[in-house]
Amino acid sequence: MKRRLAALALLLACLPGIGRADTWTGKVKEADVVDVEAPADGVLERFTPERGDAVHAGEEVGSIRLTRVFAPADGTVEAVHADPGDEITGTVLEIDPIAAYDIDASTEGAPRLQENTLVHSGETLYARCTADGEHQAVGRVTTIDGDRYHVEITGGELFIGETVRLYRKASYAEDSCVGSGAVQASSLIACSGTGKLRELLVAEGDSVTRGQLLWTAASSDESIVTVPQDGVVTEVLTAKGGSVAEDDVLLRVATRTILSVPAESEDTEVFQKGAVLRYYRADDPHETLHDATVSRVLHDTSDAALTVELIPSEEGMLPIGLTVTVTDEE
Repeated sequence: MKRRLAALALLLACLPGIGRADTWTGKVKEADVVDVEAPADGVLERFTPERGDAVHAGEEVGSIRLTRVFAPADGTVEAVHADPGDEITGTVLEIDPIAAYDIDASTEGAPRLQENTLVHSGETLYARCTADGEHQAVGRVTTIDGDRYHVEITGGELFIGETVRLYRKASYAEDSCVGSGAVQASSLIACSGTGKLRELLVAEGDSVTRGQLLWTAASSDESIVTVPQDGVVTEVLTAKGGSVAEDDVLLRVATRTILSVPAESEDTEVFQKGAVLRYYRADDPHETLHDATVSRVLHDTSDAALTVELIPSEEGMLPIGLTVTVTDEE
């Protein structure tokens, strides 16, 4: 008897439309992909997403490196004009320099050699008065504006008001002359910036040294890279340390997934828009059946093929690229 039942079951399975349901194999595909863009120009200081990551609306996945402002000279913070969180467009704080005087100089008078028409911030220069050469001093460049620059005096003796020539070499060799200027009493140094003040690291009365970090600022509140919607990362277009411009696309996120199934034109009757079919996932050993609704049918007239897109009933995002089997089994 058992042998007869088994033979009958095999015969029914082989007959068209009897004892079995039709099946189609497809893949989970991303849909409704959104771009995540750089909120500002800068360098990606932190950037963590990888393809396939599940992300959530508002989640931070990276940040644009903040602007850092450093003290141009040794001195004391005389005044602070902004607080963290303020939008800054000018002077943030002023420093009273330790040096009693400095030199307001330009490249005028320097030999017309390429290397003598350019100075660099922090560079050490040697000054000597033009009257008799007896007054000499050493200093370093603090600020540069075109062909003009300021030199903070760090040692030696000069008189306020006298004219000096500046040299790269302590020997005052003429071919190392980089300009001339006038000695003046040191004034408060205004330290300026733009953007949103993130962190202020000094206060009025603090002593600072040249090169000390004073504050950090961002071009806007949006220096943090956030995901606009829940979804799955489908593409990562840059990496940590990369330079980006505002509105550059950094990654793409699919906000939902669909089932994409190839079929034949003869299956058109089964795949009607709105039809509810069943499917199971390749990663489910129990082959649990779920509902899926046909949302779109694409016809390829060249080879009479169909591509069917279905919306799965499962909540959340399915793994992109996962194999699924669709069936018309009821």
